[in-house]
Amino acid sequence: MENADRIEELLDEAYNTEDPEEMERLARQVLKQDGENVEALILLADVTDLPDEKISLLEKARQLLEESLESDPLPEDAPFLDDDEGMLYVAVLQRLGFSYFSEGENEKALEIAQAIMEYDPDQQTLGRTLFYRVLLEMKEYGRILEESLKEQGGSPAMLHSRAIAAFKLSGPGMPAYRALWEAFAADPEVPFYILGYYEEPGDDVEEEQESFSLALLFEDAWLAADNDTSLPNWLARATILFGLSASLFPPENTEKMMILADALDIADSVEEALVKLESREDWGMLSRAEKMRVSLKLLSEGKYLPLKQ
Repeated sequence: MENADRIEELLDEAYNTEDPEEMERLARQVLKQDGENVEALILLADVTDLPDEKISLLEKARQLLEESLESDPLPEDAPFLDDDEGMLYVAVLQRLGFSYFSEGENEKALEIAQAIMEYDPDQQTLGRTLFYRVLLEMKEYGRILEESLKEQGGSPAMLHSRAIAAFKLSGPGMPAYRALWEAFAADPEVPFYILGYYEEPGDDVEEEQESFSLALLFEDAWLAADNDTSLPNWLARATILFGLSASLFPPENTEKMMILADALDIADSVEEALVKLESREDWGMLSRAEKMRVSLKLLSEGKYLPLKQ
């Protein structure tokens, strides 16, 4: 069997296995035959537990792809991500950016996130998610608000970043209140995962896995108190208020959540919201998703959290 065919066979086996150790073995075997095989470098980076090795592998893959794209550039009028090599390059950048972020290399992560965004105007990747998360880590709250104003609609990552930034800059006022419920509306499951009210979803539920992954990424941004519990309490109040209003907690947990609501000074707000929602003639017939939508509309249009005067 020719060397190229053998490498292709090994890569196929690596892509099809779910065993990290087997993937590592196959990727290393490819690299023994071709030390510059980009796919093998990426596969090995995906399974290694060593941050330095991961970054080194991805930087090598990045360099190889940049050299290839420089020697054989893509047509200027062609979407970068529509090309296989262009997509592979951005996939490497995305992995590398999150790796640098995990290691506290925020400047490098931000630079990579901005590069991804240039290649990805339609937001098909996680470049913009990384961009906002790094800005949060760098406490660039004003820039987050400035950048968010340029966007139409908005991703859950941007909206969570804006909600945190608004609170950090102005405290629990109406700007932060509105931004908070916009973040909830973008993905109502995320706050419950952040606070541990929902268990980790199974691998077979893709949409819930996306919510859980976003929660993991933003958990520290919401909950890292730095001797100040005001932001975590802000999120907890909103989540408990919303969860009780929309009947999202299991019945056996409702009493415990009401006790927490009382401790967080929102028990009256919960009662007020419940009275308004349950007085609707159709409330008992609404689906879970419909109750969430109706509850969020009520909460976002009112003043149900303690606000600064």
